[in-house]
Amino acid sequence: MKTALKSLPKPDRLYGPDNRCWEVILDTISSGGSLSTALAKHTWMPSVAQARRHIANDLDFQAKYEKALQDRADRLAEEILEISDSAPPEGLEPAAMSAWVADKRLRVDARKWVAAKLQPKRYGDRIDVAVTDTRISVMDALAQAKQRVLQDNSDVVDVESREV
Repeated sequence: MKTALKSLPKPDRLYGPDNRCWEVILDTISSGGSLSTALAKHTWMPSVAQARRHIANDLDFQAKYEKALQDRADRLAEEILEISDSAPPEGLEPAAMSAWVADKRLRVDARKWVAAKLQPKRYGDRIDVAVTDTRISVMDALAQAKQRVLQDNSDVVDVESREV
């Protein structure tokens, strides 16, 4: 029994870096789909664990995966406009119209949330108001210079400035 298991290839070897599945996964994600959607697309796809391992271990693929996620956020933002601009079907009764509007709101909100998580600087609600103070204190600079002169023990003479 042990020899039969040794002869089987490891599952990760089936999904080497040149396997077409990785391209399909990236294309699906770039088009707005999720990793699980991409993996469920075909029976010959790797498992979620194998895909996550490949993403973690292959730095080149990891960069492509991150780019696909950014493209996904852009696609979701486009879908928000498409959903928002779609006209309601004709002849809806008030209750059906209310349900249609609620469905659209849910679809838009879900896409907004995911896009904001994937690209917070571009699609997030938070406004960055951080301020960096790059001013220098002349008094502190002089005190630091004086300290360096005192520690140097060379022939440097400290001169007092006079008012003009």
